[in-house]
Amino acid sequence: MKRNSLTTAVVAGIAGTVGIANLVNAATLNPDGLGQVLVYPYYTVNKPNNGSSANLVTQFSVINTTDQGKAVKVRFLEGRNSREVRDFNLYLSPYDVWSAAVFKLPAEEQANLVTEDTSCTVPFIRTATVGGSGGAIGQLPDGRKFVRFTNQLFASDSNYGAAGGPGRSLANTREGHFELIEMGVVGNNAGQNGGLPQNSIAAITHITTTGVPANCQKVLNAWNAYPTPGYWTADDTVDMSAASGGLFGSASIVDVDNGTMLAYSPDAVDGFYAAGGFFHSAPGDTRPSLENVGFPNTTATAYVFRNGQVITATYGAAPSRPIDAFSALFTYDAIFNEFVLGGIAAASTDWAVTFPTKGFYVDRPYRLGATGTVRAPFVELFTSVGSRVRVDLTPFDREERGPGACTGSDAGNPACDICFSPCENPEELLPVLRYETQIISFQDADDFVANRTSPVLGSALAENVDVRADNLSAGWMQIGLTPTDEPHALYTSAEGVVFYGLPVTGFAATNFVNNNVAGKLANYAGLWKHKGSRSCAATATAACS
Repeated sequence: MKRNSLTTAVVAGIAGTVGIANLVNAATLNPDGLGQVLVYPYYTVNKPNNGSSANLVTQFSVINTTDQGKAVKVRFLEGRNSREVRDFNLYLSPYDVWSAAVFKLPAEEQANLVTEDTSCTVPFIRTATVGGSGGAIGQLPDGRKFVRFTNQLFASDSNYGAAGGPGRSLANTREGHFELIEMGVVGNNAGQNGGLPQNSIAAITHITTTGVPANCQKVLNAWNAYPTPGYWTADDTVDMSAASGGLFGSASIVDVDNGTMLAYSPDAVDGFYAAGGFFHSAPGDTRPSLENVGFPNTTATAYVFRNGQVITATYGAAPSRPIDAFSALFTYDAIFNEFVLGGIAAASTDWAVTFPTKGFYVDRPYRLGATGTVRAPFVELFTSVGSRVRVDLTPFDREERGPGACTGSDAGNPACDICFSPCENPEELLPVLRYETQIISFQDADDFVANRTSPVLGSALAENVDVRADNLSAGWMQIGLTPTDEPHALYTSAEGVVFYGLPVTGFAATNFVNNNVAGKLANYAGLWKHKGSRSCAATATAACS
């Protein structure tokens, strides 16, 4: 039996077993790491609060494992409310790798992106004209070109705080998350709107002898608007066909001063489009975005894996929306990870907690319109104080003891009543998470309010779990995402399924500074993806046990 036939037979068997129509035509979170969409949960170019004199650098890559050309939308989103700070089109040739780095210059506020990779980007970055794209292009002393991130979409928005404040400034571009969305397969075919084939695949394919694409200028010109519209401006379906997936990536956050690197793989979502679907858009177009899941259909189906079970959930009929299908893939009622602080290796831990779809539920007017209301599972529109959601914090040490083990001199310690410090602040007596992307640090400093910057990732969007209790210097913590006093739940799917919790991703990052390794200083670091549990309910005819 041919491999493709075997795969089809296996899929058909799964479909028959769980009662679903077509497993490959719905969005799934691929545990194998390949997909049409890659969600990178965190980037930062901030300066960590660990004595480092240099800003962090975030390096990343995307790899095309297929023998097809790929059109990819690359999008960076700021951490407060996930508005775009920079996006562009990337065209990958078969089996191509594209890599870049996000960094900060000492004399400038914003984050920047630099790449030495020759794969075609539109607009150009590596070979751009200095000052191009409205002044977005700069040049390093060694001659490399870079593109500046921008605060254009929130600089005048009072929801981001006062004018001149950090929320509306270029400093707000320095941390967040980013996503890569395949727009379609690049080939040599007529468009759906009358455009003739242009052999774009030949233009973006690398020449073997030089390692440089044959003609990036051609795909740049294809998006020209003036004086003569390019062929993609006239018909963006020319040389394009259905997205096929097969992308994977990696990222690393580098602390140059301390000699550490925190590496992770992005979340991969397959089946983003409906069967045969693709969405090729111009540079500067904020589409496709995650809310285009299921395109070109007006509904989207998610297959969510829970305890060995495949749960089918379709969204798009009011009050639900297709974006709920993407959110369902990431919805957990609790996440879990480890932390360690102090000790002989002077450890410090930050957790990155990102809600990758939150902006589509809380951002007015940009995504919800001028009169839009907050959408479940979130409960508050984004304002200058964020968009707050209640969570429960349940830490344990390594001997199963929680904060209830606090006795004697520890009894009055803030860590014995777990909250985001300072616990004396009435607003913080019940822990809340405010942003689309935020950091939870584990610190014992009593001046956290005076210096909120987190120790590992340098976040300005940090909350702190006070671990001054003697027994809580190392262990693990659960973040409950559907507390009894503020339960969170997605809208009911067409099948009658309700997922409880919030759509979330992220990781724990720990640094160690060990001064006792045969008399030498040894710095090292590690990163661990969050683990999670899922909870759902369903009608008698839907699967959710």
